[in-house]
Amino acid sequence: MITSKFVKRISLLVVFLFALGIQQTTAQGTVSGGDLRNLTDSELLEYWEQLHAQGYTIDQVKAVARARGISAQQIAALEERLLLLDGQAASDVYDTTSNPLTLSTPATATANTWGRAVVKDSLFGFDFFANDNISFAPNQNLATPESYVLGPGDELVISVWGAAESNYLVEVDREGALRIPNIGPIYVSGMAIKDAKLKIRSALKRVYAGLTAPASSPYRVNLDIAISNVRTVQVNIIGEVKVPGSYSLSALSTVLNALYASGGPTREGTFRNIKLVRNGEDVAVFDVYQYLVRGAQDGNLTLRDGDVLLVGPYETRVTVSGPVKRPGIYELKENETFADLFVYTSGFRSNAYKDLIVLERIENDRRRVVEIPLSEMRNAQPKDGDRIRVQGIINKFENAVSIEGAVYRPGTYEFQNGLTLKGLIEKASGVNETAFMGRGILISTTDGVKKTSRSFSVAEVINGQNDINLQPNDEVRIYNKYSLTEQQTLTINGAVNNPETYPFIENLTVEDLILIAGGLRAGANPMVIDVYRRINDDSFETLTESFSVSADETLSQSTGGFVLQPFDRVAVRYMQGYGDYKTVQIGGEVIRPGSYSLAQKDERISDLVDRSGGVSPYAFVEGAYLIRKNPYYNEEIQNSVRVDLQDSTATNLDLRNRSEFKVGIDLQKILSTDGRGSKYDLILENGDELFIPSTKQTIKVEGEVLSPSMVRFDENFTLLDYINRSGGFSTNAKQGKVYVVYANGDIASTKRFLFFRSFPKLKPGAIILVPAKPDRRPLTVQEGVGITTGLVTVGLLIDRLLR
Repeated sequence: MITSKFVKRISLLVVFLFALGIQQTTAQGTVSGGDLRNLTDSELLEYWEQLHAQGYTIDQVKAVARARGISAQQIAALEERLLLLDGQAASDVYDTTSNPLTLSTPATATANTWGRAVVKDSLFGFDFFANDNISFAPNQNLATPESYVLGPGDELVISVWGAAESNYLVEVDREGALRIPNIGPIYVSGMAIKDAKLKIRSALKRVYAGLTAPASSPYRVNLDIAISNVRTVQVNIIGEVKVPGSYSLSALSTVLNALYASGGPTREGTFRNIKLVRNGEDVAVFDVYQYLVRGAQDGNLTLRDGDVLLVGPYETRVTVSGPVKRPGIYELKENETFADLFVYTSGFRSNAYKDLIVLERIENDRRRVVEIPLSEMRNAQPKDGDRIRVQGIINKFENAVSIEGAVYRPGTYEFQNGLTLKGLIEKASGVNETAFMGRGILISTTDGVKKTSRSFSVAEVINGQNDINLQPNDEVRIYNKYSLTEQQTLTINGAVNNPETYPFIENLTVEDLILIAGGLRAGANPMVIDVYRRINDDSFETLTESFSVSADETLSQSTGGFVLQPFDRVAVRYMQGYGDYKTVQIGGEVIRPGSYSLAQKDERISDLVDRSGGVSPYAFVEGAYLIRKNPYYNEEIQNSVRVDLQDSTATNLDLRNRSEFKVGIDLQKILSTDGRGSKYDLILENGDELFIPSTKQTIKVEGEVLSPSMVRFDENFTLLDYINRSGGFSTNAKQGKVYVVYANGDIASTKRFLFFRSFPKLKPGAIILVPAKPDRRPLTVQEGVGITTGLVTVGLLIDRLLR
């Protein structure tokens, strides 16, 4: 079985193979897809064993792989095949050497396909080196910069064409020379490529005199010099980096390339003072923050063989929170101020309070609060451990008034001196047609906290009779006149297509309301309509007043009509004797199974069997049963208790929430001469389903037996015989409560008289159920002491009575 642990190990194995250059590479340093497909599984495991024996760690090889520009597609090509390898073989040779300088942080990390975790950390710059979607491998396909310094291992292509043609592919040897046939060694190690080209051209003039000929001369010889393959350099990366060690990188790599290859600084490392040491001297200092914020490349020099990259610990870090664009933890250099710090945070948000910065600072053995005004931010310097909290602006308006309710444009408006209530209503485009003109409310705020209210007449304010001067933060509320009263409605039900409650409309008649409800249904009797109206009765005797009215059957326009009042309830009756179809079903071993409509209200089971053509020769009449719908069934309640129904410990179930019941019948007695029309021959109801199974030949044994099974029916077998043929009772069986469920739905249980048990008789198709003993909780010490004390007390009382 391939586990996630094995998949992870296979992924790391792929990185090893690519990072150490197992296969032949092209001039650009990438692996061809054809070579990948030619590797066998055994070759992959053999290579891994060799690398493991050399002591390479997983982190080191992962870093080198990215530094060499290994693509994700190449890794995926082998990974798909390696997943099919034997997981045990891979795990036997897999081992990792822990890195003591790799610190675990509380940051959230999500492992991705290629091994590096995408980390979201509050330390600015930390997640930049942990993002696997960023690749800092030098681009081998770009033109080599003129300042590139040649060294042993660089390969050059020298092309000569014109009056003479020749191509030379030469490599700078260990002595630093290019050895061209018939020319002799040309020492170019340590020279910039532009200077080396001049020296090579000068040396070739001894053989190709046409190099100095004019461009129009037929003896002109042209020369082109280019680097075809860049050497690797050995760089040591030490200090507070995630994977310190010695790295073989492309000679085009810079400080940033090497830093990314090592995983970047740890949480304790500096991002601001990364030193490049060459020949024992500091030649450059690289600042990651300046690169991230300004794109500055100062100190990002091209690496040379033997260079040392030194990442020391940080000196000063502060935490910034609040409404800044990039809150987090920041490292600061000496002499940097608060103004520099907020450049790294990308400035303040629009809701930030910039006039005063409040921070917590460690001084001696405790913390203290320090305030930095805006005027001092360019001079004041943060200290290590400062916690800077930028405050937000106050959520308060100084020149606002608001209006809400029954106006066309409710909202907040600017307060100006002399603004009146009428002027504010006009700013809101006036009151709408639903406005209650009798009263509005003005709420004012005193001292910024205390609220007072004042009522006014909306009509008088609009007419200019009683205008009011407003103050800042005043709130005006104008109410909807319809929301101040109970919503008036009309209700219709019965023989209409859309029975429901509708909003009240003045002068609406019964016929109008029937039209609104979708018209009359089939079987409706428009001559018998009841209207119920609530009344106010001081004697508390009458609840409603009822009216019997008639409507035009065609619902056409006619004079008069019963006019409805608010809250009237209209009931449209059906014609006498009208009813929908009532259907029943019969299935199983009958001649014509299917659905049948009841012809008479007193139609019985025997009638249904006769209409279906009678039972077939294979019918098991004794097992016939009837399924009847539950009239009290509620589907929503049923769904809510479904979890309880699945709980084997649920004993108090509401039977009204079952959609149907299985009714046990004796069809053999029903179909007999005396049974037709008797009490056994039930009258059918709408939705009943009668099922007559085929002949049964087995008995099913379930519950607390050793082997629940199906046993062949035998008239000579007792209940215990069937249980014994299922392995007998289990240790948890409750033997005295065995019961039998017959094929027709009837249930019979074991009876007991004194010391004798009477087991139910069995019929084909029955199910024997052996229940389990109830779980009995053992007595606690307190309960045992209580029972013992009670028995002793009873004994003492009996002893005294006897004496």
